[in-house]
Amino acid sequence: MISIPSRPREARWELPADPGVTARCRAVVRETLTEWDLRDLIDDAVIVVTELLANALIHGGPPVHLALAAVRDSLTGSVTDQGPGWPRLRTAGTEHEHGRGLRIVAALTDRWGVEPVPAGAGKAIWFTLTRRPAGEGAGQYPTPVSTPPSTVNSLPVQ
Repeated sequence: MISIPSRPREARWELPADPGVTARCRAVVRETLTEWDLRDLIDDAVIVVTELLANALIHGGPPVHLALAAVRDSLTGSVTDQGPGWPRLRTAGTEHEHGRGLRIVAALTDRWGVEPVPAGAGKAIWFTLTRRPAGEGAGQYPTPVSTPPSTVNSLPVQ
């Protein structure tokens, strides 16, 4: 029997450059993944989106966009901003307040990476999460890659 891929479920939001938007984004991610029947990815997706959104609001520049797409048991998301700086993995000591966000993203996701925004300054930080059998988690600190999965290409940033 031939399996025909499901049409991806997609959602995009333009976000104000206001730290208060983070709580609303967590709620929107929960609502969206519940609607898409991806409840088991909610906790990790909320944490990843929160970390990426915080980076975009602190280090990036407006406008900031959040995009999510789901195909079967896989979720791809991205946070895009217009800031010139690029994120990098850091090693934060116990006395440091910041510097752990991308390590958290790397620990929770299957893949993640950074791509330049096609029209000018800025970047999109994307990630993928996939449902797994019970007891199996994402890899330990996967290396970021520069080429996003094909579902990210279907999430144009406006």
